Amino acid sequence: MKVWRLDCGRASEWREIRLAALRDTPEAFDATLAEWQDRPLADFAARLETVPTFAAGDEIGRALAVASWQAGLDPRDARRGWLLSVYARPKARGRGYAEAAIRAVLRDSAAAGMGSVGLHVLASNRAAQALYRRIGFRDSGRAGVTNSRGEPEIEMIWPLEHKTISCGF
Repeated sequence: MKVWRLDCGRASEWREIRLAALRDTPEAFDATLAEWQDRPLADFAARLETVPTFAAGDEIGRALAVASWQAGLDPRDARRGWLLSVYARPKARGRGYAEAAIRAVLRDSAAAGMGSVGLHVLASNRAAQALYRRIGFRDSGRAGVTNSRGEPEIEMIWPLEHKTISCGF
């Protein structure tokens, strides 16, 4: 298994897997396929310049899973990064690819000085919740979290401070 960062030079890789994610699991994301499918490649490159994104697969350039993170999204905690855009292709699910991409996010956010990483996951997505718990995320206990469509979500937090982040494989 290989893990690599998707930089702006890899925008076509990001475009391809991002559109697959929005097509295959639209309920998991606030963004929609309609919002992204006709955007120019430059928009995908611009996102990669500002949102660190990691891919995992059997060979570099052929992503089977991706995960991103972003700082500055939580006015309650300036040192909390947020895990975003996690997706594994159906053939890669349950095989460790998403976990590898998430662990790359955790290492990168720790190196950037974050004290924790948060995420929101649909309350109905038990498989994703199990993955996040296995990695070490815990429910924050925050009530009333919903997505842009008003569907209930669970907020989970992974404290980075004083943790060693293994590759997980």
